[in-house]
Amino acid sequence: MTRPFAGVLVAVVSLAGLDTSAQSSAVSVADFEPLLSHLEAAILASDTEAYIDLLTDAADNNKASEFTRDVFQVNVDAALVQARFLFPLNNVPDGTGYELTVEVFTEHGIQGRLQTWRLDVTRTVDADGTTSWGIADQRYVDTIDGLLNLSLNPNVSYDATNLVVAGEDMTLRMSRGTMFVAETASGNVTALVLLGDGLLTFSPEPEAERGQVRILTGRESLEAEFSSAFVRINPVMFGSRVSTATLEEKSGSRRDFERAQKLFDDFSVLSFAFDLSDLSDKTWSLTPGAGDFIAEVETSRYGTLTYSQSQNQPEDISLFERETGRIISLYPSARKRAVQGRYYSDNDALSYDVLDYHVAATFTPRGVTQRSFRSRPRLRGCFIEGTTRLTVRVTALSMSMMTLRLADALTVHSVVSNEFGPMLFLRMRGQDNVVISLPQEALIGTEFTVEVTYTGLLAAQELDENWIGRQRLVFEGQSLFGLATPRYIYSNSSYWYPQAIVSDYATATMDLTVPHDYGIVASGEPDERNPVAGTETSRRGDKSERRYQFFTIQPARYLSCVISQFVENDVEPREVIADRPTGVTSARRRGVSYDSVSLAVVSNESSKHRVNDYYKDAADILHFYTTLLGDVPYPMLTLTLTDAVLPGGHSPAYFTVLNQQLPVEYGRMLSWRTDPVAFSGYPLFFLAHELAHQWWGQAVGWKNYHEQWLSEGLAQYFAMLYAEHRYGSEVFADVLTQMQRWSLRYSDRGPVYLGNRLGQIDDEPRVFRALVYNKGAMVLHMLRRTVGDNVFFNGLRRFYNSSRFAKAGTDDLINAFEAESGRPLTNFFERWIHEAALPEITFTYQTAEGQLGGEPDGIYAALRFEQRGTLFEVPVTVTLRYRTGKEDTLIVPITERLTEVRVPVRGELRDVEVNSDRAALVDFE
Repeated sequence: MTRPFAGVLVAVVSLAGLDTSAQSSAVSVADFEPLLSHLEAAILASDTEAYIDLLTDAADNNKASEFTRDVFQVNVDAALVQARFLFPLNNVPDGTGYELTVEVFTEHGIQGRLQTWRLDVTRTVDADGTTSWGIADQRYVDTIDGLLNLSLNPNVSYDATNLVVAGEDMTLRMSRGTMFVAETASGNVTALVLLGDGLLTFSPEPEAERGQVRILTGRESLEAEFSSAFVRINPVMFGSRVSTATLEEKSGSRRDFERAQKLFDDFSVLSFAFDLSDLSDKTWSLTPGAGDFIAEVETSRYGTLTYSQSQNQPEDISLFERETGRIISLYPSARKRAVQGRYYSDNDALSYDVLDYHVAATFTPRGVTQRSFRSRPRLRGCFIEGTTRLTVRVTALSMSMMTLRLADALTVHSVVSNEFGPMLFLRMRGQDNVVISLPQEALIGTEFTVEVTYTGLLAAQELDENWIGRQRLVFEGQSLFGLATPRYIYSNSSYWYPQAIVSDYATATMDLTVPHDYGIVASGEPDERNPVAGTETSRRGDKSERRYQFFTIQPARYLSCVISQFVENDVEPREVIADRPTGVTSARRRGVSYDSVSLAVVSNESSKHRVNDYYKDAADILHFYTTLLGDVPYPMLTLTLTDAVLPGGHSPAYFTVLNQQLPVEYGRMLSWRTDPVAFSGYPLFFLAHELAHQWWGQAVGWKNYHEQWLSEGLAQYFAMLYAEHRYGSEVFADVLTQMQRWSLRYSDRGPVYLGNRLGQIDDEPRVFRALVYNKGAMVLHMLRRTVGDNVFFNGLRRFYNSSRFAKAGTDDLINAFEAESGRPLTNFFERWIHEAALPEITFTYQTAEGQLGGEPDGIYAALRFEQRGTLFEVPVTVTLRYRTGKEDTLIVPITERLTEVRVPVRGELRDVEVNSDRAALVDFE
């Protein structure tokens, strides 16, 4: 089928080479070069007879002629045929017949076409005894049409005085200047370059986005003078985006054109462009779709700002800094907001679901060089040789293309399907994507496999939760004094195996191989034979290897592994028995439920002496969490203790990595105790938080990046609950006080719902942790005080059970608590999660005598709370302190503009303090 791309990709892509994995040693690709050379000549000349001359005597000439009528083009300017896959044919003697998959790239003017053919080629012997290869049969597989080789027209330029280019919430307005254009084959403008004096104006509609712009500019809109801009646009939309009525042709200078050409060359390859360098020396791109638009604007104040509208993204409007990738604004357009609502899921735009992965990979660690403690280490990673098979189900009405996520550093060698055979694929550089073309449309419900083979040197990722954020001093991998054992983590942000474009739940089997002096911990239940017997044999010279197998029976959002030099310990894995909360019956849950979890602890040499203590602490934490939720999501958990200088952790399904701090000179320079998540009075905080992620973040995922607070806020709150359980109420109160201080300090930087974008604009990662972690936990605590303990914990269990092994959102949490409480809570979450403002409350009190309710006359305290600005629902602690030293404490729910409460007093008051426990996010007057 002919499949024109509709501008759905904003990326740079490249094609991989021939897969030789199935080739016979008796035949090489070079043997087919004469045949492919003649084939190129036939395609270039559109010569059917020349193609017929390439057929074997047994071939069907009529079928071949019909094939050429379908696939040949007239007036072809250039043609190239590249071998892609080679597989032996069945029912022919070995070495005499093959199925050869080729890619055929043709150029006609500025247009390009990429086709995939499958040719049955067989060996023939001529009368003189020479052998050659001929085509016995042919099949058309796929076509990608609509590729353009754009260029600026040096002979046409326009006066850009008063020109306006408009996107939603964005305008480029020229006071004077020149415009150069690039046109499609039909003469319609699809790209333009502006030179001169202009003004960029960006005024996002959503309040949260205006707040982010205000952090950057001090105003709710961004205005920036610019001297040049590159714009890519759909030709049909040119008239509605550009004020063409003011355009007049003029004679442009050679100097202006050369400047415009450089700008075009720099920016045109960054969007809608394929890198077909192995097929053509030209740059090829797609035509943007009607809803796609991009402007690269070179400003004097902010550098290059990139404004983009991408119709296939749930948040289709963005503004970011091109050099740093720092996001200034990201949100759905007005049309999207009207259609998809606030609580969209990343999965909504997917046309497929990955049901299962089978990952086979070999890791060869590469060392790290570090010249001094002030310098960052060079690449720390592993060379990976991998093959991943995905079982896929189509969820859209039909699907003809699918995109997988895979690190750009990994070279793809082949993509094969049991059902479709070898598949055409395109590498997307910069976005870590692989675009796969299906040879025929797959209808909803269709299941098929995709097997991807790949290799490359891939950097290991940092911890998912580095508690100190961006550090100027980096000691991981190999410390300054050589103390740290090497550690390589491959997880959710490294894309070390081909996976769905967004994280989602799937089962898996992993077969992972490492050098003999390394071990590996990964997502899934380890094979009891690990390392699998018979694998410590020579594979490359005298270097032996170990092979490990893991089985992810309970679905995981993503697959992870950590590779290091682990040491054996004498402590056997132990079972932690789940303890159902008193009075709570078993609930219906997604997936398999377990009554216990098998806990193991592995470590580097430096932490070996701490293994037994960690067993005890981790077992106690896990057991405590089961008393709250009555469930264990995964049957196995391995706590992995690795060397590091800074605290931090990462907790994918089935295991947890926890940094073990090494003694470091210059340690005074690491002031991590000034971080929002550093609680010095709670030494097990990191561990408790990371273990909670097995429930919150893994068993229950989030719909999109906005919902990350459901993972971090709940993990943070469970760590607080364990602090109270283990150390008592004073530690809980101290943690709460610190959380309130950080939350109040940074709340004006944006709402919790902005997720990991918080703090990006001012490059302050503490903002993210102060709000998503700490404010998120405090919102949960205020909710608990609002609805009461029984309703709160029942609501948590309802939310957990209904969302287990699914991606949840704030709306799902609201529904669970509304069902348990029998009251609306939407406004509560609207204020605390979706808005950045805090309550403005004035508190006063006075004592008086009189009758209180049905009681006889006595002395009472009249408490008065007056809200200004936005109306919040917030429970506030009031403490009455008597001169005798006694205290009375009550919680006052504040819901109205004016709340007045009269409380009987039991003696002479010394004072009345509001919010003494710092449990309310209010700075009272």
